[in-house]
Amino acid sequence: MATKSNRRVSGTRAGKRKKSRATPRKRSRNRANSRANSRAKTGSRRRRKPPVDPAERKIRNRILALMSLLVLVNAYVFIWQGDGLLDAVGNPRSTAIASGHGPLGTYADTPDHACGKQPVRMMGELDHLITLANDLDEDRTLRLALLELGLASSQIDAIEAAARPTIDLGLLAGSGAPLQVAIDRHGGIQALELQLVEGHLLQICNDGEGYTVRTLQHPASPEVATVSIELGAEVDLFAAVQAAGEQPELAQKIAETLAYDLDFATEARPGDRVAVLVEKRLLGQQFHRYGHILAIRYRGAAGRFGYYRYQPRGQKPAYYNSDGKPMRRGYRRTPIRFHRYPPSARALMEPTLEVVAGRVGLMFRQPEGAPIVALADGKVTSVEEHETAGLVVSIEHTDGMISSYSHLAQTLGGIDRGVLVRAGELVGLAGHSGQTPTDRVRIELHKAGEQTTSDPLMIRAHGARRPPRLGTNLGESQLADFRETIAPWKKLLR
Repeated sequence: MATKSNRRVSGTRAGKRKKSRATPRKRSRNRANSRANSRAKTGSRRRRKPPVDPAERKIRNRILALMSLLVLVNAYVFIWQGDGLLDAVGNPRSTAIASGHGPLGTYADTPDHACGKQPVRMMGELDHLITLANDLDEDRTLRLALLELGLASSQIDAIEAAARPTIDLGLLAGSGAPLQVAIDRHGGIQALELQLVEGHLLQICNDGEGYTVRTLQHPASPEVATVSIELGAEVDLFAAVQAAGEQPELAQKIAETLAYDLDFATEARPGDRVAVLVEKRLLGQQFHRYGHILAIRYRGAAGRFGYYRYQPRGQKPAYYNSDGKPMRRGYRRTPIRFHRYPPSARALMEPTLEVVAGRVGLMFRQPEGAPIVALADGKVTSVEEHETAGLVVSIEHTDGMISSYSHLAQTLGGIDRGVLVRAGELVGLAGHSGQTPTDRVRIELHKAGEQTTSDPLMIRAHGARRPPRLGTNLGESQLADFRETIAPWKKLLR
């Protein structure tokens, strides 16, 4: 009995196992039959997706990962940090970039020392700083000349204290000595040079511990050089000038001379050519500085034009084209004095239109400390601090137009209400005062007595819309002398 019972149990288990093995097959056949019947009813077949290429799958996964990372970063900046867009809604405030953290960095950083390796070339070696100029004409003392440049009295005291053991400062008053000063973007005097007479220099420079005073005297000799320049792929005028065997400060003179027809920082292109006839000043056997550009010719993407320096009888020297027509226009093409900048940052410096509270302006991205100059001759009408626009200087020009320069870090050159300025003279330094996330200067133009802003792109216009030329054509009585003067210059430039 025991054996029979065991067999029954065993048979029962075996039957169950057999049944359990058969059930999945039946279910599978039923599902397959059901799908076949469904396809037969609908008359269509499900299309198979083509296999995904492994390289494509890899790219897709990378894009998804990058998008996820961007979402997390934006969430951190705009929500969790509490300093982003959501936090600013209904509570606008100034946004400042810490020194050295702007997209273009900073300009005119304070050097460790400013006396240079070659005393004769001291000012030339400081082309990374901001240069101011004045003279000691009309009983102007050294102190007064420095005060007119807007420099701090405490620094002038230190300059005078350092100079007194070397020279009687009272003898300098009214001497007519030209003065050059190099400052950093904080307004600190790093070096100055007075040309007492031709070939005799007085220099005062920051040696890292205080001011060093030295006098240099060498035989002075002038010469005239012809320089041919072609811009390379990076459109770096400084590099092109040095490749031609010249000193980098010539790049600044070239760009500033052409500023009424060309913004070298944004409008020049690879392959543009410049030919220059320039004065050079030597002390002994050493090059000291460049004098005037006598003639300049540009051939490039922005056009073709030539300037020739000439002094009509009873007038100041000016630049004319080969037909005796003045080359100076009502406005410069840029409010930025040409300076060193990373060539890779050129694309960031292209000016863009910007509308703020219904007012149209032209925004120039610049490194903090970049030198800002007057677009045209005029008189300063206001120097004010605004909550949104920051430090603003406004200048009324002779044509009745007012130009305003916003977001300045500080003013320079003794700029104050009522001061007369010339086109190209320093107004201040680019910064991020007011409400702005980047270092910049914003330009607005409007007619005096009107609140509506004018089109600021007029300074960048082409063709008939360009600002008019200033001055009068040379008369017949002087045209012959002018053409005779520039004839050899034209040959040299070719």
